[in-house]
Amino acid sequence: MTDRTETGAAASPFADQSAVLLVVLLAAITLARLLALRYSVTDLQVDEAQYWDWSQHFAFGYFSKPPLIAWTIAAANAVCGTGVACVRAPSPLFYFGTSLLIYATGRALHGPRIGFWAALGFALAPGVAFSAAILSTDVLLLFFWALSLYAFVRLRAGGGYRWSLLLGLGIGFGLLAKYAMAYFIGCALIAALIDPPSRAVIRSGRFWLAVAIGLLLLLPNIVWNLNNGLVTLRHTNENISGDGLKISLGNAIGFLAAQFGIIGPFLMGGALAAAIAAWRKGRPGEDRMLLAFALPVILVVTIASVLTITNANWAASGLVATALIGTSFLIRSGRFRLVQAGLAIGIVAQLVLFVGNAVADRVTLPLLKHGDIYKQVLGWSRLGDAVRAEAKASGASMVVALSRADAAALVYNLRDDPVAVTVWPDDPGPDNQFELTRSLLDHAPTGPALLVAGCAEPARLARFFGEVEDKGRLAVASGPSSSRSYHLFRLDRPIAPLAPVPLCGDDTD
Repeated sequence: MTDRTETGAAASPFADQSAVLLVVLLAAITLARLLALRYSVTDLQVDEAQYWDWSQHFAFGYFSKPPLIAWTIAAANAVCGTGVACVRAPSPLFYFGTSLLIYATGRALHGPRIGFWAALGFALAPGVAFSAAILSTDVLLLFFWALSLYAFVRLRAGGGYRWSLLLGLGIGFGLLAKYAMAYFIGCALIAALIDPPSRAVIRSGRFWLAVAIGLLLLLPNIVWNLNNGLVTLRHTNENISGDGLKISLGNAIGFLAAQFGIIGPFLMGGALAAAIAAWRKGRPGEDRMLLAFALPVILVVTIASVLTITNANWAASGLVATALIGTSFLIRSGRFRLVQAGLAIGIVAQLVLFVGNAVADRVTLPLLKHGDIYKQVLGWSRLGDAVRAEAKASGASMVVALSRADAAALVYNLRDDPVAVTVWPDDPGPDNQFELTRSLLDHAPTGPALLVAGCAEPARLARFFGEVEDKGRLAVASGPSSSRSYHLFRLDRPIAPLAPVPLCGDDTD
């Protein structure tokens, strides 16, 4: 096979006019997203606030995720501070890079036209427009998946060991972003079964050198897990197993429908049509190769969704190849208007999100049962302000939370205050990073503490503190028609060793 990627114009994937235009368009989209973050009124969601806390303490692993998300936030904070917009700023930048890599891959396989529209289609996909306004591990995973796919395509075309190095870096950093990067190795093996050039890559030492490099990069995280009771792996397994078997075809249908919404109905439809057509005589082998990096991920999670509860983003890594194969099929089959229609949907979705995030505290949909659709990202800064004021009035030098969500919000929103934030666990084993590093059992108060509880019974508090003062209820608005309710207690004069115990509801002691 001729190595298109090593000779001629293809050696410089950004050397033609379409690439220049794409870079300008993607840069404009990225700049608009960064500006939108500046004017968004939303707070960090629970996971984002938790990741920010991780970023303040360098480690090779954390309770529920590998460390790259925390390292990324730490780097962003060093550049522009700790505000909400800065914490989220890496997301649009990584999507800029992911889209460029999709262009490079599409150009190497099918030429600049398909690469251009695939990159633009991905950048403006409804799910990407939404994801670019938050920072999640999927943002990093998609970038390194796209990087790895591009390196694999170069190896498939006969590239040398420098592409093995790039592939190894992509796999390694992808695993440090999210363990779902392991799907990539399985997808490559499936590609080898159905695509002879991919089979040659797998049979060569170039691919396995890349895998070895990737595992070497992951090694410090493996060691961290071994030294910390394999907490991340156990948590990941608990997420996958969920609440046990709950067989439901409806869950699977809902999951598949969500994939159409995330990448766009036309690109997903094009990818499925390509899967049906891939086995016809004369279809390019590149189609089968790309399908191997898309459909297995979606299929595995779809099957899992029949058996247990899954999240729509669990198949996110398959969407890079989906954008490529969907765009390629639609353009080559003369359905370019569907590509344009997909872009129009994405542009509308992006504009709606820009406006919605800027007025989120005024948005409610009265026809929905839970009409405050921004509830998960509103009210947390208000909670921090109210707790700060009450802690000062109570003379408390420590704030105690009961849940991961409240702890994350308080740690972030009280980041510039001297008051310490701890968590009172309700069972012996740690359930999150806060219970590992901020447990009240390990940081007993030496003076007055303020308990922020969704519920608590004073009698149970009196078992541990000689002075329990009810400071009343606190309601924090989380939208025009919703709020979170808390009960505050001032705790002082410990009279018994602190222990993990439910502070309301059933007590197993």
